[in-house]
Amino acid sequence: MSVRRITWRVAVLTVAATTAFTLSPVFLSNASTLATPPNSTSLFSVSRILKLDTDGSGPSIVATGTDSMFVVGTFDRSKGAVDDLIRIDLKTWRIAAAARFPNVTSVAFGDGALWWATGQNAFDIPAPDNGRVLLKIDPGNLHRESTYILPGRTVLVTVAGSSLWVATPTMLIRLDPQSGRVLVKVPVDFSPTEMSSSEQGRSLDVLGAIGSKEFVTTYDATSGRRLVQRLLPGATGQPLTTTAQGVWVAVDNLNNKTATARYYEGDRLVPSAARGGYPFDTSLYPGVGVIWLVDSAGQGSTECLAQSTGHVRASGGPLGVWGSVATYAGRTYVLFERDLTDYFLRVQPSKSCS
Repeated sequence: MSVRRITWRVAVLTVAATTAFTLSPVFLSNASTLATPPNSTSLFSVSRILKLDTDGSGPSIVATGTDSMFVVGTFDRSKGAVDDLIRIDLKTWRIAAAARFPNVTSVAFGDGALWWATGQNAFDIPAPDNGRVLLKIDPGNLHRESTYILPGRTVLVTVAGSSLWVATPTMLIRLDPQSGRVLVKVPVDFSPTEMSSSEQGRSLDVLGAIGSKEFVTTYDATSGRRLVQRLLPGATGQPLTTTAQGVWVAVDNLNNKTATARYYEGDRLVPSAARGGYPFDTSLYPGVGVIWLVDSAGQGSTECLAQSTGHVRASGGPLGVWGSVATYAGRTYVLFERDLTDYFLRVQPSKSCS
């Protein structure tokens, strides 16, 4: 998952200091109503709450796996120490590990590890090794296992099936996850901005730009062979949201300052559905049978959409957090900010949103 919106973190290559610590879960009570998103009953009910931090930690869910959620942000520990990555154990409902790593461009889980790309500069501070570092992280304790230096800046990383892929500004690279050896190189004539697995890991969807034009391009996840490319009617910096039948993407209209959620279906990425009139910063996330639409700036409503048609099943209040919705093992999890305090929630979707 791309996390380009948090590239403000300091780009210092240090040994990760990992500390296990706990925060008490908040169970539903009158006191927990402040941690419940307003006007959300049409979308979901909140079943469990974990308070993360105050003063705007800027969290974002970046990966799921091993009964865990991996969240990046700025998380204060004791005596002013700061962590950039935490692991939330979904069984114990505790923050089980935390660590600090160099500035992050993209994070992915797969092949038994957490992968951390560092290739985008933060406030003109050079990333380590000119951003060519890809870190392999133990998903349990968040210790660094390996550091791979690649031919170019590691701007994106994802795992498609059993294939580990990294995007640089000029190529897509498939790596051996055990050794870091380059297995496949695919030169590209566009600048990759988002990348995700599709078709149950058989394909790789890449969002990229050539000048003012943006495309979604699908590749075979094993060989890297290009399968199809689709021109988008506008610009976007939002994540790609894949389903079993296609891919959703939010496209901005720079003339009227609105965004449109668009669905491209099948192995030819045929335009299939569209819903417009949303604010900039609209993001889409895959759910259990639905697509979640969130205004990351916290101004517009949150909606659940039918996966294939984009029909609005229910609409509720704003969440206001980037990387705010994730699903794992059939359950839905939400990040929510209120009064400069961030909460991690397990929610039960309403009948309309399930």
